[in-house]
Amino acid sequence: MSWDERKGGDILNSRERVLAAVNFREADRVPIDIGGTQVSGLCIDHYCELLKFLHIEETPKVYEQFEMLARVEEPVRRRVHGDVISLENPSMRWGLHNKDWKRWRTFKGNDVLMPGDFNPVTDEKGGLWIRGKDKTPVAYMAKDTLYFEFGCGTAISEEIVKMDPQKWYESIALYTDEELKQIGSEAKNLHENTEYAVFGEFGRGGLGTNGLFAGHTITDWLCILLTEREYADELLQATAERALENTRLYLEAVGNNIDILFVSGTDYGTQRAVLFNPEIWRESFLPRFKMINDYVHKACRAKTFIHSCGSVYSIIEYIIEAGFDILNPVQATAAGMDAKRLKEEFGGRIAFWGGGVDTQTVLPFGTAEEVAEQVKERLRIFAPGGGFVFNPTHCIQYGVPPENLLAAADTAYIYGAYPIQI
Repeated sequence: MSWDERKGGDILNSRERVLAAVNFREADRVPIDIGGTQVSGLCIDHYCELLKFLHIEETPKVYEQFEMLARVEEPVRRRVHGDVISLENPSMRWGLHNKDWKRWRTFKGNDVLMPGDFNPVTDEKGGLWIRGKDKTPVAYMAKDTLYFEFGCGTAISEEIVKMDPQKWYESIALYTDEELKQIGSEAKNLHENTEYAVFGEFGRGGLGTNGLFAGHTITDWLCILLTEREYADELLQATAERALENTRLYLEAVGNNIDILFVSGTDYGTQRAVLFNPEIWRESFLPRFKMINDYVHKACRAKTFIHSCGSVYSIIEYIIEAGFDILNPVQATAAGMDAKRLKEEFGGRIAFWGGGVDTQTVLPFGTAEEVAEQVKERLRIFAPGGGFVFNPTHCIQYGVPPENLLAAADTAYIYGAYPIQI
């Protein structure tokens, strides 16, 4: 069967298909997300290789500069059967505004477009530093590498310097009127002039453990969670209250023109386990996330989305209790994250957005045939009864053969037709 043949009953549009899935209904087929969000994106150097493979002449834009993600344009979105489109923030990282695009060359030699205020400083080793408004280093890309990393490092401090929670609260920027006007206008445009599910890249409210947290490194923050719980809870509460303010502003701007709201992108898991005792998540994170999710569900129809890499099996029950509708990226290669186990225990209570093919193993290193077989296996497990949006486990990295990505997309498109008959 060719990839452009369809099976099943009535054909839904992309938005209807995604909404059916996240409401645990079987649509005409499993919806597909490749490149529709910042946690399902395509590394810019991979995207350049994909464009060459597809004979598409285009100078792509890097819309998310930390992970160096490409803005997926319509020819590629259609080719990978994408059902999701991103409502970008005007600034995705470090206050860089996605406008006034200018040409820049990656270390892999690809010509791309970067925001006009992207002006990295090259050091003596050929690496690139991004500095904040106060000239503090916020990110670094080593020479001949692909991505930026946080500029603060990860070392543990000899003495943890505490921050006043109120000052931390005030330091989290609120959306400006200009940003909200732009976001609201684009949300309306995407909702009215496309049939894609609109993914709101809400970016001002994560209760994070990644990178900087109130001036602390990730290592310091994990120590604080263990030894300074009262202080940690004060910081988390301040963050949640500011996040709620931004959530209100954001939802007032977009109204019901978005379908999914990105609430948290923090990684709580490693390959083997969660980063800290799951009971800490239940006691300190759950009630704050519930406050935000409850507000969203009362204010609009959008479903709430949490992203966490790694082994998070031990906190999925708490994630559901916190009111999240969708879990991503469903890293089935991590400890305790067996696909069948997840579907049996949590299917019908939280939608799985991801886990369609492993980006650590089969997708980069397997053959196209092996990719197709794993996609079929995951469809057999996750697709019945709805509650599944096909997405490779996290973003597509440089080095993934274009043939493998297309094999994943085409297999999901063909064999994801309901009823699943693989």
